[in-house]
Amino acid sequence: MASVTRLDAGGRQGFRIRFYDCEKRQREIYVPGTGKRIERLAQSIAGHVDALVRANASNIPADPAAVSWANGTEGGLRDNLVAWGLADPVNPRLATDEGRLLGPFVDAYLASRTDWKPRTVANAKQVNRLLKEFFGDRHPIRSIVPGDAERWRRWLASEKGLAVATCSKHAKRAKAMFADAVRDRLLAESPFAILKGGDESNANRHRFIDPEMSARVLDACPDSDWRLIFTLCRWGGLRCPSEVLGLRWSDVDWAAGRLRIESPKTGLRFCPMFPEIRRALEESFDAAPAGAVYCVDGYRGAENLRTQFARIVERAGVAPWPKMFVNLRSTRRTELQELFPDHAVNKWLGHSGAVAARHYLQITDDHWARAIDFRPLAGSHIGANPGQSAPITETQKPRENPGFDGLRGGRDGHLIPPQGLEPWTQGLRVPCSTN
Repeated sequence: MASVTRLDAGGRQGFRIRFYDCEKRQREIYVPGTGKRIERLAQSIAGHVDALVRANASNIPADPAAVSWANGTEGGLRDNLVAWGLADPVNPRLATDEGRLLGPFVDAYLASRTDWKPRTVANAKQVNRLLKEFFGDRHPIRSIVPGDAERWRRWLASEKGLAVATCSKHAKRAKAMFADAVRDRLLAESPFAILKGGDESNANRHRFIDPEMSARVLDACPDSDWRLIFTLCRWGGLRCPSEVLGLRWSDVDWAAGRLRIESPKTGLRFCPMFPEIRRALEESFDAAPAGAVYCVDGYRGAENLRTQFARIVERAGVAPWPKMFVNLRSTRRTELQELFPDHAVNKWLGHSGAVAARHYLQITDDHWARAIDFRPLAGSHIGANPGQSAPITETQKPRENPGFDGLRGGRDGHLIPPQGLEPWTQGLRVPCSTN
């Protein structure tokens, strides 16, 4: 067990901590200073050292508080702890800007995520920009505390005007970045670990694009390419632009009536060629140039299909709705949910039922109208008893058995056989109920 001794000789004032490491070699740590506060600090360090030595000797995980203390030390003390096997080696990145400063750190983290899809990278760049805007590009990451992380999240909502779902997504990505810093031993603990994810769905931005509105928008599309883009989103539920622009003519199985969709987000799936989709594909196929590879031949270099789509919607005399392409997919999921089994729709659209319930399924005006006019079927148990429920007067379970009076007679007047209630058991001279 580590010992703490006060020193006051030879010009040294402080506390000496002595202990034996896992190899039974005596080690010591010197804590300079006097007073009760320094003494409590020395006692705390002794406790951490004890916990680390015991864990190493037993080959079990050490107390997280002790690990955090050891990996948070610097200079000669850190070097000694590493040499004694009580702390993790110092990451050489700590001597560089990317290991110390916020801007270079988040840029290096983003560059390291070669496994991410382009859309994920674009979302992460937004978080990088917002972190730099709030803290500053040259802000030391070790000086960021949990309170700063909470203030950053509040700033997203109050100053930047972001929705709750968007703030939640940004906080989730920031947590992932700083968790990586902890794993790389750049930080002892993440200041963003306290942030809760929250609800990433926003029902206020749902819009159901009914058939009448869809027909008006389809008529306003300027060419076959745009009619196919709109049709694939509205009646196929494809993600735009990734899945729509990635669809090739070789993915169209005319005979089987299926589309092969290579989704960058969820991988391979197959979707039915609904009648609306077949008509749009036939029109685009007739208009496609010889040797065309992609079903949507134009607009492949378009920077922002959403802006062009908003103009088309306005030309149709319809007010643009939030999340324009996502709500087309949401509308189709809501329609198919009432026509086909859940597992089939999940496979066709490329998400789970839980994701659909949280982000896609909507309550439509038709649902409300049908509920208001709903009448139970004849013979249904619903509404079979038009009277009011009787008030509950008995709130406790009766102690006695209502069918047994404790003697040989039941409440219905029948006698219970003398051998008892239970059958005879092998090896016993008397029935079970009398033992």
